[in-house]
Amino acid sequence: MLYLRLFGQFAVANCDDFAPSASVALSGRMGSLLAYLALARGKFFTRSELITVLWSDQSDASIGSFNTILWRLRKALERSPLQQTSLVISDRRGAIGLPQDAALQLDIDKFSALVKPGLSKPLEALDDNLIEQLRLGVALYSDDILAGFHEDWALRARELNRRLYLNALARLMQLSSLAQDHSSAIRYAQDILDHDPLREDVHRELMRLFELSGQRAMALRQFEQCRNTLRKELAIQPMRETMAIYQKIANSAVTHDNYPQEHPFITQSETSTAHPIERTHDKHMTMLSASELISNARKYLAQADAHLQYSLPFLDDLASRAPG
Repeated sequence: MLYLRLFGQFAVANCDDFAPSASVALSGRMGSLLAYLALARGKFFTRSELITVLWSDQSDASIGSFNTILWRLRKALERSPLQQTSLVISDRRGAIGLPQDAALQLDIDKFSALVKPGLSKPLEALDDNLIEQLRLGVALYSDDILAGFHEDWALRARELNRRLYLNALARLMQLSSLAQDHSSAIRYAQDILDHDPLREDVHRELMRLFELSGQRAMALRQFEQCRNTLRKELAIQPMRETMAIYQKIANSAVTHDNYPQEHPFITQSETSTAHPIERTHDKHMTMLSASELISNARKYLAQADAHLQYSLPFLDDLASRAPG
């Protein structure tokens, strides 16, 4: 049986008892032809169809050059260590393809088989077995498939599997959040953003998860990352929903128990002239360490920034309506 590794760089190996041997890299047109036929196994294509799909942007593509590539691919498969003599075949019309029952195993087949059942049912219908399959499936996804292939067919296949992966991560994030397993939910959310940093909804969920786990500073930092990414990649500000969550977290970081609103930076010299009744309160203020003062100052700045950022969209809206 032949084993095809599509995650990351495309490679082929002989698979004995589902244990792949040393792999052989098939790059360029040979690799492109084999990968395309493997993903569409059971279907057969004329030479002209394959040229159009695989190498439409290359001026030297012709029936003659295709036949040469096909011959080289078959020879590469026949040689050791692959030793596959009847994998890429022709039907009675001369069309090229891989039979449906070909002795072939793709790494993405196992990935799809693990994650699709858990994505096809409502969240509340998932049992422990389906949840474990989702976990095993995302663990198999080591990289986007077909790295180095830039044709349209490869980009479509890459995006399809990438969507499955991100949807599986989102499902696991939701399940972990419902179970109040905040650390796992945070990890899944971060994995999503590693592959799709423009997912503002995931940034919001990650901010919420950080706050629930007692990590307000990380929640505020996550907002900064979200805002900087949107500004750099799309030249837009965060949505109002994101700003509202940020403002809530920033407000909760500044409490009367942690730091009084009055005299936030009172000094020893100011307390010396205070009324005796007030001096006890001021004496407590002078005992704050420098690190505590800096920490509280940052909280106040975060709150001010939250109010400013929350107001900007409304000010922009008013400015756009103002007469010229």
